[in-house]
Amino acid sequence: MRRPQHQSITTPLPNGQGGFSLFIVLIVMIIIAFLAVAATQTYNTELRISSNDADRKMAMATAEAALRQGESAIASFTNQTFTADCTDGLCSQARQTNTTVDTNDGTLTIEGGSNDNAWTRLCGNTSCLETNGLTYTSAGAAKNARYIIEYMDNTTDLNGNTLLFRVTARAWGQNANTVVTVQSYVESIR
Repeated sequence: MRRPQHQSITTPLPNGQGGFSLFIVLIVMIIIAFLAVAATQTYNTELRISSNDADRKMAMATAEAALRQGESAIASFTNQTFTADCTDGLCSQARQTNTTVDTNDGTLTIEGGSNDNAWTRLCGNTSCLETNGLTYTSAGAAKNARYIIEYMDNTTDLNGNTLLFRVTARAWGQNANTVVTVQSYVESIR
């Protein structure tokens, strides 16, 4: 009897296979990496935007609180002196001459004036608002808020003297570059 001979079965390799699937996988991985980097950059940008927005809102709220404090201080004026360099946070109006205004509560003295608006005047190298302005304590801010009260004008009518003041407040956020300046006008009948 004859023994059967074993034949080996070989699978022929396809011609021309050069690792094409590896190339496709690498391209897909590079695309996914670019998408991940883009998503991270977008997230970081959104985070900075929201952080800056929150800091600005904090500075705005502080500036408005300082503004209200300045407005309420006007009601207690008796004998005040308003100067060009905003001594004690009290400023004379731009281009104003020396004068006094008699009120029911006392006398307002206006000394000199300036060619610049009170919130832009310089006292040395910094603004008079930041140098001589009255302080409003603001927790968590880079600097305390400051405000000035500027005498604008007075008119006399049947009710007596109507005085006009401009209050300017400036506040900083946690970042010293976040600065907000707000103003209001206040009429006071004396």
